[in-house]
Amino acid sequence: MNVTVVKEDNVVAVDGEGLNFDFDLPTNIWAIQWNGTTGEIEFNDGTPNEEITDFSAYQSLVDAYNAEKQRVADEVERAAFDDEASRTYVDARAFEYPPMEDYLDGIVKGDTAQVDKYIADCLAVKDKYPKEYEWDEKLINWVEIPKD
Repeated sequence: MNVTVVKEDNVVAVDGEGLNFDFDLPTNIWAIQWNGTTGEIEFNDGTPNEEITDFSAYQSLVDAYNAEKQRVADEVERAAFDDEASRTYVDARAFEYPPMEDYLDGIVKGDTAQVDKYIADCLAVKDKYPKEYEWDEKLINWVEIPKD
């Protein structure tokens, strides 16, 4: 595992993948480099760089990196879920319908099996994402809810 820490930028990179988040290090540390077996601490106060052969004192930075990476992944997943949840049945259907070209190709070639498959695929999408309805007490029937 390769680790790069740059205190001033609040960056921890593990195997080339960096994340910005807050962490604490002594004020005189500029950066830490670790290649899996050896490393170096760079200082910002004129102290000569220090070779290290043990990374355990800084393992908490990798643990914090992993926690932040998971937090970001969870946030992205939640945003995708929220986006998906805000879609209407029209949006969901449009995303999953087979390409119209498949239907037209079947018509041009006279391939009824291809046309039938296209229609079956479209009906499967319609079944998967039915229209959304709401009960209208005044009309005593179902009415489609407009989604803008």
